[in-house]
Amino acid sequence: MKKITLTLFTALLSLASVAQVNTVVNVPTPNTAPGTTGLRAPNGTAGHTVMRGQYFISAADLSALSPTITSFGFALTSGVASAANGTLTVYLQHTGATSYTAGTTWGTAGMTTIYTGSYAIPVGSAAANVDLTLPSAFSYTGGALNIAYEYTAAVTATNAAVYTAFAGSALGATGASSTTATAPVLGGTGFRPVFRFGTPNTYTNEIIVQSVGAAGKYPTTFGSPQVITAQIMNGSNIAKTNIAVGLSVTGVNTFTNAQFIGALAAGAVTTVTFAPMTSTVQGINTISVGVLPDQNNINNNITVTQSITCDFWAYNPPTGTYTSGVGFNTGSGIISSNFVTPVSATCIAVSIGISSDVNTPGNPAVGVLMNATGSIIATTNTITLTTGMLSTAQTLVFASPVSITAGVNYYVGYLQTANPTGYFPLGSQAVLNTPNNYFTSPVAGNSLTPLTSNLGYFKIEPAFTSTCGSVGIAELVSTPKVTIYPNPTVNGKATIAGLEGANTITVYNMLGQQVMNFTSDKEVVSIDLVNQPMGNYLVKITNSSNGTKTVKIINQ
Repeated sequence: MKKITLTLFTALLSLASVAQVNTVVNVPTPNTAPGTTGLRAPNGTAGHTVMRGQYFISAADLSALSPTITSFGFALTSGVASAANGTLTVYLQHTGATSYTAGTTWGTAGMTTIYTGSYAIPVGSAAANVDLTLPSAFSYTGGALNIAYEYTAAVTATNAAVYTAFAGSALGATGASSTTATAPVLGGTGFRPVFRFGTPNTYTNEIIVQSVGAAGKYPTTFGSPQVITAQIMNGSNIAKTNIAVGLSVTGVNTFTNAQFIGALAAGAVTTVTFAPMTSTVQGINTISVGVLPDQNNINNNITVTQSITCDFWAYNPPTGTYTSGVGFNTGSGIISSNFVTPVSATCIAVSIGISSDVNTPGNPAVGVLMNATGSIIATTNTITLTTGMLSTAQTLVFASPVSITAGVNYYVGYLQTANPTGYFPLGSQAVLNTPNNYFTSPVAGNSLTPLTSNLGYFKIEPAFTSTCGSVGIAELVSTPKVTIYPNPTVNGKATIAGLEGANTITVYNMLGQQVMNFTSDKEVVSIDLVNQPMGNYLVKITNSSNGTKTVKIINQ
């Protein structure tokens, strides 16, 4: 499980860049599960007086690389507080291997030295890319590469720089020595920094779809069209004009729209805003944004899925697991997701995905709602997390419904309290998210720091008073406080949360036939209708006092 410790600083992660002269490719691609490391690249401290690393890079990771490499670099999520620099030597070697085979013995025999010279670690808490121009180009002939690098510090800082990284299996070996310039002992690792390789940009017609801005879940209860956007980059080495960008939505709702970019300079990025789209049918939309074929078609299209719900809104995709842990370790803080409603609405609850971190049980969980300045304006009920809640979603209900003003920024999130035993309670789905979705704050609020270190999607889903009748959360926040979501189901599955004591769950089809029946004393249970026909079903919940609640759910 990935455990990421959050700190309260501003960071801006540049995932890939294209300039007029060079194309820089992140290896692996930005869509690979993101993470961070402060140990597997020169971090600038005295503990990294000498630092060595050697890794394997697969052919698949290098598929976008051109035959000529002219620069090498790292992507950092944060730098050092004061100047730190030294000498870095980087080696490359073609290999026919399909995995890491070098073990923990340092050796560069047979490798080509592509760079040796100064390496200054960026100063400041903001993320930065470091790209080093090679004295002579390295000829890449395809296939996999071995890479090795060695750093010797000249000036050190007290805090460590943090690099963008990803996890795998037996990716390489790394080590560092402290204070004195002695060769470190290497240890095997499955965590590797993201490398940046620059190549000459020969494209005269290269348009890139960088990201799609669309909610992962959008509620019909808003009764208002949604606006989808896309980030488009001109990856050509010349300016381009009259660039066509198309939007296609299929699934339970359909929509198409085309926009044109009048002019875009080489290396420039612009935001395209499509015409508003109205979605009235609950279920799954498939959203695709694309540009016309050009000289490099691997980045011409991005497709995402979206769930049209009754009353939940979210950035995160409609499906996926949230087992990777993110949190403040032994510290405290809030991680939140901002949202803006197109109409006035009433926020009544928030669904939070809990990680699989075994240190999480026994700690409290509480949801918060903050205004545009980060002041806390509402909190939910507090629950104590249990082992049974790991890798599940927990719905936390606000003490009183909160009126939301249309067009105004709000922030809804999870509040983590301090504990001497570090824990990482917030579940992360290791899929690249659109930057600037999430924020950190102290537990008292009143401050918002963008979390643009890309740690994937968090399941933070505000719920609103429903206009869908018996479908959704609106009627369920009365006693008993029970929620059923997603509704419609996703792949036939839904979750019932907020149960108290022993409850009997019975599901009927529209003919009145019982298709499921079981009893549980858990607060959260799942129902699976994947083997049942698509359509409407009734879920009847009966507690130990024979109190009942019946909810209609759509299976799709």
